[in-house]
Amino acid sequence: MPHSNKLHDSLDTFARQHKELALKFQEFARFVKDCTQTPAVANHSITVSLQHLDSGFFTTTFATRTVTFVFRSFLDDSETLQGNVKTYLQQAFPEPKQLLFGEFVFDENGHTDIKLQDEDGPVNFSNDLITLDIVLHFIRESLLK
Repeated sequence: MPHSNKLHDSLDTFARQHKELALKFQEFARFVKDCTQTPAVANHSITVSLQHLDSGFFTTTFATRTVTFVFRSFLDDSETLQGNVKTYLQQAFPEPKQLLFGEFVFDENGHTDIKLQDEDGPVNFSNDLITLDIVLHFIRESLLK
């Protein structure tokens, strides 16, 4: 039974890590929504819906384009659970579908693998304006599709 105990222990660790990653994603989404309601950003006509945040995703809408940010966790090569956010552009015509056009990885501390145009290195989403820049980056990218 030693193998079974080790497996149970590792699954307990993964469950804790997943919960922490999911909470970090939810904080990220809520911060973005708060930012889009401030006067400096609200005039860009970006709306954020957190209606499905408990299901692991939120949406933004700008210039009739709806971008969905979808969270999942995955086990990396070093046996650590990481967060992954995939971005999808909703298309209604000629048939309804979700077009995957971007993604990024993050850890429990919010360190990401995404590099934004004006930043020197990878971005950390830690409830500052760089956090909003992550979403603005993907909204801009959706305009290229």
